[in-house]
Amino acid sequence: MALAVSSAADPYGAVAAHWDDLHVGPRSAALVSFFAGLAPPGGHALEIGPGTGRMTLAVAGRAASVHCLEPSPGMRTVLMTKLAGRPDLRNRVTVLDGAAPGFRLDRRFDYVYLAAVLQDVPPRARLPLFTGLAEHLAPDGVLAMDMLTDEAVPDHPEREVRGARQGECRYTLSSAVRPLGPDLAWVRRVYRTYHRDTLVATETVECDYHLHRPADVLADLRAAGLTAAGGSAVTDEVTPLDDLGTLIARHDS
Repeated sequence: MALAVSSAADPYGAVAAHWDDLHVGPRSAALVSFFAGLAPPGGHALEIGPGTGRMTLAVAGRAASVHCLEPSPGMRTVLMTKLAGRPDLRNRVTVLDGAAPGFRLDRRFDYVYLAAVLQDVPPRARLPLFTGLAEHLAPDGVLAMDMLTDEAVPDHPEREVRGARQGECRYTLSSAVRPLGPDLAWVRRVYRTYHRDTLVATETVECDYHLHRPADVLADLRAAGLTAAGGSAVTDEVTPLDDLGTLIARHDS
């Protein structure tokens, strides 16, 4: 008999262990290189929503320290488990239970970044988010993010997106998307676990998916005292990946 679960308290809890297998797409390596390449060697970084730590470990390889704010206990557990296997990085990474913008660390960072986070941020919360990040960004620091888009709101019935095997078990992710407005969609994700091809567990997560338009994001950045910058204004190594909706910003001069 298959066990069906729907988790509201921690929507990532039951699937965090398989998140990297089921959510990491073919362009993930490019995004990891983008965010890690902006980390100043020997500098101090702040990551909002690290999830399982795909970006965290890469940034920690360059930075002197990384502070992570992650509200999901399940995601924090996976990240901490990864760090347990990386004694070279453990002293550099601080993992905290928290989320933006309602946090205060009483310090500023050379680098602040949020990867695959904006989808969970309602438009009304975008300016408070940017304002909070600006307050934690050093005067000459760099802010980076992704998920800016001009694409139409997606609309499709449930379909299998990705699958992975481990031992005798197979794990799949299916999703359905329905538009709720010009910049908002309803998303239903279904995670299924099969043992020897028998369905043994189902986890369902429903959430809002917010689309953030570049013009709106730039306007809120300016209101928070931040300005988008081209790659040459930040580093010779990294430029924004337009096809992945990335953006680099600094304090207004």
